[in-house]
Amino acid sequence: MVIRQLTNFTVCTIHLGILVFWLVAWEKLFTTSGLVIWGAAALLGAGLFFLWKRRERIDNSDRLLALSTSLLILLAFLSVLIEISVSSMP
Repeated sequence: MVIRQLTNFTVCTIHLGILVFWLVAWEKLFTTSGLVIWGAAALLGAGLFFLWKRRERIDNSDRLLALSTSLLILLAFLSVLIEISVSSMP
């Protein structure tokens, strides 16, 4: 149980770091390494959530992980929409 919570909080910390980079220096996230880290963090969060969900009951750290992963994916879609709208301007 402690390893599960520690893993969930570690992944949520990575998600928080990505959010901070998006707010402060979004150019660094749109590099190849930034996009790989962003995608890997989203896949890791979703994978861990579904793994924990199948094994045991869901606790608060699992809900936080699900919320963090959902917001990270929403942030990615928002970034794509912003990039499309900005690049289509004359």
